[in-house]
Amino acid sequence: MRSRFSDSRWMAVAGSTIFLFVLSMLPSPLKRHPEWKWIGPDKVMHLVGHAGYAVLIADAFRADRCTDRGAAVLAVCISTTHSLVTGRAQNWVPGREFEFADVVASLLGALFAVFGWYVVRERPLQ
Repeated sequence: MRSRFSDSRWMAVAGSTIFLFVLSMLPSPLKRHPEWKWIGPDKVMHLVGHAGYAVLIADAFRADRCTDRGAAVLAVCISTTHSLVTGRAQNWVPGREFEFADVVASLLGALFAVFGWYVVRERPLQ
């Protein structure tokens, strides 16, 4: 029986999971600014990073014969869970702390990207 981790899609998901986690655990090179509480460069990084991550997850589930809708829902849930877990783990990293706005940015990135992925899958470009 072939392992699902031998598939390059799942290897990309595993690599991205580790990559996002490691980036989240590095001490922040940016000085904290109170005005960045809800909008700032870190929120943009969460939005973009989790957008790409969610699409990789959706593609991997879709390749494993999951429905497009099921793959989309799983991708958003896994991406958001990853954001919550890494956010909590940041409490032990100097200069980092859990911010609810980071999770919201990650969720929005995943939702927008997976919605786009779903629409393209439903109506392929001609």
